[in-house]
Amino acid sequence: MSAETDKKQPMKTLYGSTPEEIENFVTAQGLPKYRAAQLLDWIYQKNVLAWEEIRNLAQDMLQKLSGEIRLTALEPGEEKKAVTGGPTKFLFKTADGHFLESVLISQKDSIEDEEGEDVNIRGRRETVCVSTQLGCKIQCAFCASGQGKFTRNLTAGEIVEQVARISRMTGKKITNVVFMGMGEPLDNYDATLKAVRILIEPWGFAFGARRVTISTSGITPKILEFVKAVDGRVRLSVSLHSSIDEVRSSLVPINRRYPLKELVSALRKINQDLKREITFEYTLIAGVNDSEEEAEGVSMIAKPLRAKINVIPYNPIAEFPHKAPTPEATERFCDQLERRGLRVTLRRTEGREIDAACGQLRLDRMRRQD
Repeated sequence: MSAETDKKQPMKTLYGSTPEEIENFVTAQGLPKYRAAQLLDWIYQKNVLAWEEIRNLAQDMLQKLSGEIRLTALEPGEEKKAVTGGPTKFLFKTADGHFLESVLISQKDSIEDEEGEDVNIRGRRETVCVSTQLGCKIQCAFCASGQGKFTRNLTAGEIVEQVARISRMTGKKITNVVFMGMGEPLDNYDATLKAVRILIEPWGFAFGARRVTISTSGITPKILEFVKAVDGRVRLSVSLHSSIDEVRSSLVPINRRYPLKELVSALRKINQDLKREITFEYTLIAGVNDSEEEAEGVSMIAKPLRAKINVIPYNPIAEFPHKAPTPEATERFCDQLERRGLRVTLRRTEGREIDAACGQLRLDRMRRQD
């Protein structure tokens, strides 16, 4: 990445602004403060994507405001839906000409009891998987997002606008947001924290905090900082992928900087001090991390934390030579974990044919242009 690319800042937009920032902007234009609350309602509650959609401001006022600041930062691109159903992938273009991918996952919803077990079904869950960076510096071996060049961090506005645009494009009410798309959320800490605040605050999208999940590869100091900043309200999902340092380092290179011992120590503080549930993401790769030794090691890490294990059969990418486990091998590994008293969920593999499955998002359009 060139110094020029690194220094280039995306244009400021109303999407991604806090009440204080919008109020300052409105008063700077000579308008009364109450106009700020109206704008907040239009962009975050009604998800307007064009100035002319705002109905309670005069046209001359809208023209003045639109001349001072952009409302949005993204343009819609391609939309791909898996032939067999399941996820829909969306391509968006940023104002500075880059491309990012987001995914909508539609599935039956459930209510969980205090132990995290499904107790009944209550309709549909519409989950948007958002990206936080253009590319990814972590470069996990099995993930397509980090295989190309890293371009820049996304702004808070670019992050939350993905949710608004997908809701408008599909006509669906979004119920959940997961930060599991392109990029490492905690490597873009400030924008991620601001985006989360916009998503969960009553003046923003007003999602229940437990309906928002942050996934991280294990930037240990930032995990502690983030959990404290959100008072432990937002769900935390940690990419584990191996219980053996050497193996995990080959899959998740940041493990060399923040090894398992340090990561687990930080998670223990979160579990004990804040009494918050932790989920481990575990990408299962044939012949790499699917042994009984690994199952025992995962148990030793997860059980003291009362953590849930989300097993994800590896979704192939061109750059990684390994193979997905067979259904039989996947079931066997899950059984080994359950026999050790762990709570295990198996993520269904959907969206492979449109490269929308876990680990398959990338700067695809950018790759084709290079």
